[in-house]
Amino acid sequence: MRWEITKTFRFEAGHRVWKQDLSSGRGSSLTKETPVNKCVNLHGHSYVLEVTLGSDTLSDQDMVMDFYHVKSALKDLIDRMDHSFIIDVSDPMFEDLKAVAQKHGALKIFPVNFCPTAEALAKFFYDFLTEKLKESGVLGEVKVVKVVLWETATSKAEYRPE
Repeated sequence: MRWEITKTFRFEAGHRVWKQDLSSGRGSSLTKETPVNKCVNLHGHSYVLEVTLGSDTLSDQDMVMDFYHVKSALKDLIDRMDHSFIIDVSDPMFEDLKAVAQKHGALKIFPVNFCPTAEALAKFFYDFLTEKLKESGVLGEVKVVKVVLWETATSKAEYRPE
């Protein structure tokens, strides 16, 4: 891509990495002490989402795309996710948390079809924005170059297509 633009969003959300098992899997041999699976607990983050769009041409307004339109494409999704609890519908706790949310109305659930790791959420945002570009008729002229999702100030996941 000759030109790229990046728009940043912030939102607060909880999640749980119900599949976490630090005693096995990729990289487990790097740890000497007995690990504690902290992320299986309910917890939250102040997420920072960065979406980068690119194009080999500029519009008649000399832009890849106006930042306003990028914001518009993601605004409703971000609003639905903000101050929610992102949970995999396959999580063993899903039905219980859904029942609590329905009974008390004080728990905003955002169900997904994957374990909500930073990596999986980055791909989720990539797919969502790519579909929005397709619906608007600009996919091809403009594409999603990458999505970066920061969970903390020191931990991020990045997704980009091949």
